[in-house]
Amino acid sequence: MVDHADVVVIGSGGLGAATAFYLATRGDRHVVVVDKHDLASQTSPRAAGLMSHARTTDLMVELVKLAGTNLERFTADTGQPLDWTRSGSLKVARRPQDVPVIAGDVERGARHGLDVDEITADEAHRLNPFLQPAGVLAVLRVGDDVYFDPAQVAVGFVRGAEARGATTLPRTTVTRVEIDGGRVVAVETDRGTIRTPVVVDAAGAWTRQVAEASGIRIPLVPTRHQLFVTEPIDGVRPDLPIVRVMDAAVYVRPCEGGLLWGGYEEAPRMLDAAELGPRFTIDDTPLEAEVLRGLADDVREQLPVLGRAPVREHRGGLPTMTADGQHIVGPAPGAEGFFVAGGCNVAGLSVSPAIGDALAAWILEGEPPLDLAELSLARFADGPEEELRRDAAWQYRHFYGAV
Repeated sequence: MVDHADVVVIGSGGLGAATAFYLATRGDRHVVVVDKHDLASQTSPRAAGLMSHARTTDLMVELVKLAGTNLERFTADTGQPLDWTRSGSLKVARRPQDVPVIAGDVERGARHGLDVDEITADEAHRLNPFLQPAGVLAVLRVGDDVYFDPAQVAVGFVRGAEARGATTLPRTTVTRVEIDGGRVVAVETDRGTIRTPVVVDAAGAWTRQVAEASGIRIPLVPTRHQLFVTEPIDGVRPDLPIVRVMDAAVYVRPCEGGLLWGGYEEAPRMLDAAELGPRFTIDDTPLEAEVLRGLADDVREQLPVLGRAPVREHRGGLPTMTADGQHIVGPAPGAEGFFVAGGCNVAGLSVSPAIGDALAAWILEGEPPLDLAELSLARFADGPEEELRRDAAWQYRHFYGAV
């Protein structure tokens, strides 16, 4: 057990691991990563592994572009393996009110130099024969989009950080961040106290719990997400584009000869980490196959394969949702040295290479390389928990920008 550090990162999922790696890469500070579970073992490896470039804000488009660049050189930078495929993607509008969203995505993407255009339903079917044109009104094609093996990202960043001198403390529970005179001074754990002036709360589903133990409110909600991976299917190739159906909030991509698919239901199950108990792990997340079967039924005209393909894996995790659907990144007001990397909004792993890089620069150099004010914790006012959960659930269902 170490007793001091220049920076303590709490959590070794995608956001925490990436932040630790870029901190260790950028300078000679002593970085310590603390996780109450095994390293990189919770929600991140259970993700879908999708990188979507056509996002709803200019800032997020730029962050995903940076993340994509970092992902491409992941193995060269970290020395760790990462399997990824630039398949491109097809975003499908089935309702008239969603067609203008596609046009807006094209305009925004073109401004940022993305390979984007609007194509017909028949053109989309030719690109991915599993997508049927029935009921499709418009399709956004994004050539830049990537899918990757989610199990390799966080652990690769952690191992890369260790190789650069970071200390990792798995199975170590943070009980409180000590703040004295408005400044971080230490992190208290069940194995001892670590003196430090800087903390990064990237504890995933436990982010809010860690902060609240120190009197800091981070308004996010751990929200169950689940997916299926099918048995191998004739005709599935690794280069088939990812498909996203906007109003149904369903996605599908190739995976080891089969299809990986999931979606975002109307009334997602939300959990409170403070009530889960000390032994809870993401493996204990309650799953419901019927939810996914209902989503498959919703898209049976466009993706009939989902209703008949045998399932070989059913998994889920607890991404954290915010009221406005945007991440929470940066310092906590009133607590100098306390930084947050949370509110992943079901897209944290894919953007973690950019957020980790930017947060490391912010900590070490005093400012981020691009303006992250839109993601500031200070943007939220205190409000009722019911309102937070209502708005977070809406953001979950409408992740693809459906009206």
